[in-house]
Amino acid sequence: MVGSELRFATDEGAVLVHQPHRQDAQRSRVHCTVSGAAFDLWRLSAAPPGGGRTAGLVSLEALEAVQREADFAQRAGRHPNIVRCHGVLVQNEGAVHSKLLLCEPCVFDLATHTASSSSLPSREVSDLGQELAFGLGHLHNLGILYGGFDASGIFRGHDGLWKLRDFCRAALLPVAASEWRARSHARPQEAPPEARGSTDDALKPEADVWMLGSFLSSLVSGLPQGTGALAIAPQQLVDAAVARLCLLLQWLMAEAPEERPCAGEAAALLGALTFTPPQEILAEMPLREQRRVCSMAVAAARQRAVDLAVAQPSDIADIAELPLERLRVLGEEINQILDNCGMDVAFRPDNAPELEAQADQAVPTPCAGPTFGH
Repeated sequence: MVGSELRFATDEGAVLVHQPHRQDAQRSRVHCTVSGAAFDLWRLSAAPPGGGRTAGLVSLEALEAVQREADFAQRAGRHPNIVRCHGVLVQNEGAVHSKLLLCEPCVFDLATHTASSSSLPSREVSDLGQELAFGLGHLHNLGILYGGFDASGIFRGHDGLWKLRDFCRAALLPVAASEWRARSHARPQEAPPEARGSTDDALKPEADVWMLGSFLSSLVSGLPQGTGALAIAPQQLVDAAVARLCLLLQWLMAEAPEERPCAGEAAALLGALTFTPPQEILAEMPLREQRRVCSMAVAAARQRAVDLAVAQPSDIADIAELPLERLRVLGEEINQILDNCGMDVAFRPDNAPELEAQADQAVPTPCAGPTFGH
């Protein structure tokens, strides 16, 4: 570093950029003084308690967090759905420790993109989910767990693709943990308990898949992240594209980690969602998830029937007790909800007893589900 100039050693040679005027900015746009190429300069800082520059000491945990995030950003390497980090420099000012990350330039983050709307169109969510799933698959192949999704840490690149950038929650998968600790002394973090299902296993790629499903669900429903795919409003399922997406999100958020598709499979499923009938999605699901999806669909249909009955009083005494076939005659929207969720006219609730016998045998038929209304 010479004066206000920063020199980064990258795999494509030295890159020289001028120090930004606002040295406290987290992200600054800079240009190479030789080639003119644009970069984003990210500042990761560990400051003393209270944010002072001279008083107090920076904690070891804060220093390790900055080191770990910079290490994971570099280790992620080159991939279309990961913000590429070209190089890292250390810069200290007073008691503040900073690492400067020279990254590929991006246009805007997802938080900015969604600021004017509480939810996104289902097709846009599917495309976004596919690109994020591709990024996850790349990280998992490198032995990295991404650890959680935040709209402010997902960026649209100049190539039009969405990319993962925020590695503050990243951790090591067990297969890579011993080698990684020996090289960088990084300490693996725990996966969020809600992503593990009923087990207390070590870090798993399936935890990332669960969190991807939860994140995409919040974008569809407009509700806070973590509410779950079950929070989708019944009237949203009248849209066939939304219903297919919800079926898949239920699968990504399967309670048992081993029943979730891997990141690569999730990317393929999201990419083909527009052309895939809901019955085919159900056919691919594990039996337990089929039952859960059927429960969701019928519950949504009953709720919509209640809403319609309140708006237009009828002679139906107790909609909650009606069998599925009688629910269908109460309104076209109810039929659409059931059909869009794969429970078309071929579905019969009396097929449900067969599920118990098939549970330990062959894959069940896509329309199989629990008994409703009996």
